[in-house]
Amino acid sequence: MNTTNDANIRIILADDHPIIRKGVMAVLAGSDIRVVGEASCPVELVSLLSRVECDAVVTDYIMPSDSSPDGIRLIERLRALRPELPIVVLTMLRNVALLQALLAAGVKAIVDKSTAMAEIHTAVRLAATGHVFVSATFEGRLARFGAHSITRLTDREGEIIRLLVAGMSVTEIARKLDRSVKTVSKQKTDAMKKLGLRSDMEIYAYASEVGY
Repeated sequence: MNTTNDANIRIILADDHPIIRKGVMAVLAGSDIRVVGEASCPVELVSLLSRVECDAVVTDYIMPSDSSPDGIRLIERLRALRPELPIVVLTMLRNVALLQALLAAGVKAIVDKSTAMAEIHTAVRLAATGHVFVSATFEGRLARFGAHSITRLTDREGEIIRLLVAGMSVTEIARKLDRSVKTVSKQKTDAMKKLGLRSDMEIYAYASEVGY
């Protein structure tokens, strides 16, 4: 955190929707949190980080860009550029596995963009002092799968997920790995339970984000 006399927490705010940025700024108005830079895409955010001093980044999770990645890959890039900088993510994600992936990537706070923007004060203050914050709406979902624990698949479960994403069926995977269909089906189910995934579509979405 900065040590200037005004003791403000300086943040760079990134969201591709101007209305969201204005909303966050309105919520923060009059507080000890000061927006020192605004970005509307990943490229602008990375550029600002190289030029503007700040104590934390508050960024949307999804900011589509033709020239730069968003999502988990954007978080990883920010962490590589400024490993010490706390990151607060604004999102409407409901996928438990992706929420866990954000925490595993080093995000300090996850704020529910749809219902809990008033929590932004607490999220930024805690993140800026090295603490973790998760909106209450996400807390309950994470709690069902071990609170803030980061899910670790076994090697076999990870292998099943990778092969499923590659387009193979459970039967084809069983044949390839010389296992029974029942065994592969159970490993798939176990992996989905650990990750909080409920369908093959959610498996593909998760795998795409985390690079399976």
